[in-house]
Amino acid sequence: MSNLFYPQNSDIIKAGKLPSPQDKNFSVASLYTLSLDELQRRVPLVGDKALIDLINGIHVSKDIIRYRKNRGFFGQLIDKLDGKDNKRQLLLDGNLIAGQEALFNWVLELTDSLRISQVALEVTQNSLLEARDAIRNQKQRLQKQEDAIIQLSEQLNQLAQQVAIRLNNLEARVRQLEVRVAANEDLDQIITAWAAGQTYTKLPWAVQVALLAREVFSSSVIMYELETGDKERFRQLLVNKILAISKQLPNSFFGLADLLDQSWATMAKDDRELTAGLLEIRSVPFMRLANTPHLFVIGTTLELATLPEEARPIKPAQSAIALCRAQIDNISRTTDAREFITAVVEETANDCIAMLR
Repeated sequence: MSNLFYPQNSDIIKAGKLPSPQDKNFSVASLYTLSLDELQRRVPLVGDKALIDLINGIHVSKDIIRYRKNRGFFGQLIDKLDGKDNKRQLLLDGNLIAGQEALFNWVLELTDSLRISQVALEVTQNSLLEARDAIRNQKQRLQKQEDAIIQLSEQLNQLAQQVAIRLNNLEARVRQLEVRVAANEDLDQIITAWAAGQTYTKLPWAVQVALLAREVFSSSVIMYELETGDKERFRQLLVNKILAISKQLPNSFFGLADLLDQSWATMAKDDRELTAGLLEIRSVPFMRLANTPHLFVIGTTLELATLPEEARPIKPAQSAIALCRAQIDNISRTTDAREFITAVVEETANDCIAMLR
């Protein structure tokens, strides 16, 4: 214990004076500090060992004092009988602990300031550098992820547009197929019924052609032409079917007026009035009539043929052709079966489209 509180310092010995613990300018802790500092410079591990021993000593001294303070009357009596002065011992122990605590704090501060703080600063600096690098790397990764997400989003948008275009094309093709199938079904049904003699019976073939064409282009066939713009398929198909099925067609050129006058003359009065009402041209606007000269001639012929005999022209068809030439368009007076059927089919189809538009 004497060596701990009274170290042999060369400077002090040479001065011939050993300061006491009560000296105001030189304390026990100062002596210990000088001795420990010199020893630590020579043996660096002394500081760590002294620190551990001081801490253990402080805990032991505190436990002893706490034990003595907590003893009862009989315990203190026994201490007195043993010759121990409890108060003096407690004071000495308290001073010892206080000195040790002061020395511990100084050693800890000295150690931290000289070595531990440098290590801590270096570790902290390395940690901060690592954290900075990690943050920088994370930022770069996030930027790459953001760029990848943007690129993926653009690709998805392009893919969605391509898929939408293909779906629209597929839907359009499906719609065209549906309309085409419906048009084929309607055309086959109409032509089949007409070929079987179920429709337009007892009517001349010229009037049958006009009524048949009107029926065909009042069905899904006209919708096919409107949606697809194809104005050849079903028109040509209808002309060929009529030419193939009808057995009343002339084999050579003929006069249009002669054909129509013979047609109304063979019709019964009721059929004449019925067909005149179906093919009438009075309610048709002039702009539509300008594009349908053959239909104008057929309708006008039937209308004139329904007049009373005293008011009826001798040849209603010739009068109708003359009116057409004067008011509508120049029309040929002679034709053949294909030319007549084609003209009626084309004019009927165009007129139906004009009405729908």
